[in-house]
Amino acid sequence: MVLSKISPINREKEQESLNLIFNNINRNESIIFNSGAGAGKTYALIESLRYVIRNYGVHLKKHSQKIVCITYTNVATNEVKERLGNTELVLVSTIHERIWELIKDYKKELVEIHKEKLLEEISILRKKLKTSIPFQELDVENKENLKKIMIENKELFFEHYNTKANDFREAFKPLLYQFTNLLTNVSNFKKIATTIYNIEKLSECYENITSNKKGYKYVQYNSIYNIDQLHRMQISHNTLIDYGLRIIGKFDILKQIIIDKYPFIFIDEYQDTNEKIVILMSHLEEYAKKIGHNIFIGYFGDTAQNIYEEGVGSKISEVHKGLKPIIKTFNRRSTKEILTVINKIRNDEIKQVSIYDDCKGGSVKFYKGTPNDVQDFVNTYVQEWNVNEKNQLHCLVLTNKLVAEYSGFKNIYEVFRETDKYKGIKYNQLNTEILSNDFSKLGEIPKLIFNIVRLYNKLRNEMTPVIDISPTVRIFDDMKLENLREMIKTLKQIRGNTFCDYIESISEVYTKKLEKKYKKIIDLTLGIENITREAFKNHLLERLFNIKSDDDINRANKIINKLMGISMEEYEIWYKFILDTQEDKVIYHTFHGTKGREFDNVIIIMENAFGKDREYFNFFFENFIDPEKLEEKNKQKFEKIKNLLYVSCSRAIKNLRVLYIDELGNSESGIKEIFKDINPISSM
Repeated sequence: MVLSKISPINREKEQESLNLIFNNINRNESIIFNSGAGAGKTYALIESLRYVIRNYGVHLKKHSQKIVCITYTNVATNEVKERLGNTELVLVSTIHERIWELIKDYKKELVEIHKEKLLEEISILRKKLKTSIPFQELDVENKENLKKIMIENKELFFEHYNTKANDFREAFKPLLYQFTNLLTNVSNFKKIATTIYNIEKLSECYENITSNKKGYKYVQYNSIYNIDQLHRMQISHNTLIDYGLRIIGKFDILKQIIIDKYPFIFIDEYQDTNEKIVILMSHLEEYAKKIGHNIFIGYFGDTAQNIYEEGVGSKISEVHKGLKPIIKTFNRRSTKEILTVINKIRNDEIKQVSIYDDCKGGSVKFYKGTPNDVQDFVNTYVQEWNVNEKNQLHCLVLTNKLVAEYSGFKNIYEVFRETDKYKGIKYNQLNTEILSNDFSKLGEIPKLIFNIVRLYNKLRNEMTPVIDISPTVRIFDDMKLENLREMIKTLKQIRGNTFCDYIESISEVYTKKLEKKYKKIIDLTLGIENITREAFKNHLLERLFNIKSDDDINRANKIINKLMGISMEEYEIWYKFILDTQEDKVIYHTFHGTKGREFDNVIIIMENAFGKDREYFNFFFENFIDPEKLEEKNKQKFEKIKNLLYVSCSRAIKNLRVLYIDELGNSESGIKEIFKDINPISSM
């Protein structure tokens, strides 16, 4: 059996890297632990946590202190908890959950930060209003008159928001007779009015906070929302991190409380961690040294696996200075043949070697073909590798379109692709906002649809515990069991073959059959209030499209009708893809979607174009021999592609095949440097 025998000398060498971590823990010297893919980073993290528990557990319990372990995804959180075992000393969570736990009790301070944010947003909106040409041409008095008229007629505005331009003009002509020139371009006027309303909402919120009005005394964070509702005192993921950095940076007493309460902080997958979190950790360590208190911060990860835009990546040493570097070169995942290839790709100070003595026996081959060869190529290896539901084949493709097509939710992908939200420079957001296996990274509308399909899935499954119907468990706290059963019985009446049918059914149950106290549960479960078909369609219109004309409205409505017309069966396929619970023999992933995973059998379908970049992997291979000659901007592009290729190839444990389906151009020398041979598809 391959990858099963570890010699005593290799075990001893691996232990040396752990001992370096332990020694730094004892000295309270923060570290950055770098290890390549499959090196056992999570193992090192778990062992470090266990070391702290063994050696400092009694002291921590005596002083009511805890160890913090921050993970990048909910999946990683569950893995660490499972491998670590039952302990009350370690708090394992994603960064958002932990930041909220750290700051949520400082209600007064959070409200002060929120007031600052409101003023900043109001200032931005006022500048936006001032630069609007039709508005800035008005004198001061007329500007104020316009604001007053629009605020007094807000209901009329939204009632006619999606009507045709002429109908909109007719509705507002009697009110805006002195501003008729503003109605020449209805789209621009709508932007002006919307900005006025947003300023009003935020200003009213600020005034309500200042006057200590009920409902404005604390800030709320709900993980199921992807957008801020600042006027309602609600913040989303990114704003939460911003608030965390602001409040901890601003109040020294809070820094000291965190330092004294959590003297050991471990951060998993540091390379993908938001830079603001690293800044925050640096502030904590600096302040700890200033007041003479102990804190240990350990970063675990690999710079070469930084494939997300928001991650700090190689900048970590600049942002958090003075970290002690520890490098591990052993690999616990892949055969020697795989390691040879991935070492060439990353080409840096980490040259991995297998920890196993029996590491030979893998297989790597690079083929040149065409798009028409893909299905036959995959089918060949389904037979050769005896692929079945238990021995799956995992195919990595660069484009979202292929993943969606091969996985069975092509229509969903195509509709989202047509929306303004994901056109142009925003096209690459499809990678994370529609196809991410990490639920927290879904875009606002995909997440809303996911919540609806989750309800659909849970209600159809008779084995689903009642308490699992909603992800927000606390909403059931005040409900009696008979009331809960009554509500679930009512919800199970929701039916629909298409998404539109299902929304209609939800709307009917919501408006006619649910008591008011139950409606809140639906609101929180879905992440949208007062759901009806029209309200839902208007929400899609507002969030997915940039409306400038009647033609835009007509086009948007056609796309929305397509989205609503897709079968619930296809949405459930997409839902299972997001949850990574597919049961097929062949599973398709984007290159980005395999981060943190490992598979026995991997096929990579490679092509030149990625998003709007028509020269992607061929650019990398053409410059592989001498990347130093590149200009700085192109060096960054080279590194980004290198990281993605490294992550993709390093998923393989035993078998790796690459099928290049574009022209090679000047890429041959770079490809051969890494993969040795380029095999024609006819040689299979």
